[in-house]
Amino acid sequence: MALRLWKKAIVLTLRSKRRFTVFTLMYTGLLFWSSFSLDLTPELGDIGLTSFFIAMGISIFLSLLYAWIITNYRRREIATLKCIGWTNKNCQAIIIGEILFTTLSGFIIVIEILFHIVAFLGYFYSAYDPTFAASGLPLISLGSVFVTFILFILVQLIGIFLGTRRVLKVRPIIALKKVGT
Repeated sequence: MALRLWKKAIVLTLRSKRRFTVFTLMYTGLLFWSSFSLDLTPELGDIGLTSFFIAMGISIFLSLLYAWIITNYRRREIATLKCIGWTNKNCQAIIIGEILFTTLSGFIIVIEILFHIVAFLGYFYSAYDPTFAASGLPLISLGSVFVTFILFILVQLIGIFLGTRRVLKVRPIIALKKVGT
């Protein structure tokens, strides 16, 4: 049952292409920014840490905004699902799945881009300098990307809490109003 709900959440997420693309790209940029700031904190000190906290603040705002947007947009769908017998828990699982899938997609894009950057720079640097060591590349470490991703998931819990609370307030009668419009 749970796997079916998560699959439904992914399908619903992908159906809203523009919103999914915009928020995935914003999360990707924030993951890069946060990871880069976290990597620069030992060298820059307070500037890197301040940049990291600004990125986390923006992440909290985007998490709340995304949860509010999807629950507002899916209000009639949730009401219809409640009319046909879905429980609040099932509807909450769809919202949770949509939020987590968008965040996970941003993380996968970050990892993919980092691997491509390493391959590109490694190839061209080694072509010109056979004694090249990859440790000299100015890249974001995977450790900071994973730490940032875990922090993003924790931040998403705030948005998930808002989204699930809003799902509880949706009444099935909303689906029956304005029938035929």
